[in-house]
Amino acid sequence: MPDRANDVDEPVPPTNSQLALERTYLAAERTLFAVLRTGLAIVGGGTVIVTLLGEDWPDWVQGLLAGSFLVVGYALVVIGLRRYHGIAGHVKHQDGQRLAIVPAKTMSILAAILGLTITVVLGLYFFSIFS
Repeated sequence: MPDRANDVDEPVPPTNSQLALERTYLAAERTLFAVLRTGLAIVGGGTVIVTLLGEDWPDWVQGLLAGSFLVVGYALVVIGLRRYHGIAGHVKHQDGQRLAIVPAKTMSILAAILGLTITVVLGLYFFSIFS
């Protein structure tokens, strides 16, 4: 007769497909964070570089170059968020299971708040320079 004292309900280990889905999602999340860092660094860093190196340049040139960095940086953030939305939606519904992932809407809201904050700070900075 088997010993019932050793038959404890042990957690079932995840299957290979479950682990693969989690790795896929985590990779998408890491990629999103890298894209956000890069995009926001382009926005902030590029604008600061233009301001520091372009002291002798006309104001319209500084504004044009800083605006270019803003557009490129934020475009990169938007592209990264769109890709994350697609992958998070796909992974979330695999095999009828719901993974504990950061919702794509939350990531979008956080990125928008951070982007808006950087834009306001840079706008105030440029307003003080050009005034």
